[in-house]
Amino acid sequence: MPLLLLAFFVVFLVASYFWRRKSPGRGCRWRKDKTRDKGSLSFYHCVACGAEAYTATNGTPKDCKSKVTSRPL
Repeated sequence: MPLLLLAFFVVFLVASYFWRRKSPGRGCRWRKDKTRDKGSLSFYHCVACGAEAYTATNGTPKDCKSKVTSRPL
């Protein structure tokens, strides 16, 4: 019986590890900076990952922009 409980515990730990590894993590927390707005575009800065983005929609950007790279000028 104790061996069966130990086996269930180990399976639970392994399953929770793989489930958590696929989760996006902390998620972006966007803050609006009105001083950097450009016309109808609103500027947002993420305090979790450091990404910066402009958006024309009402509200914050919907997805994380930390992996987006810009082309050199």
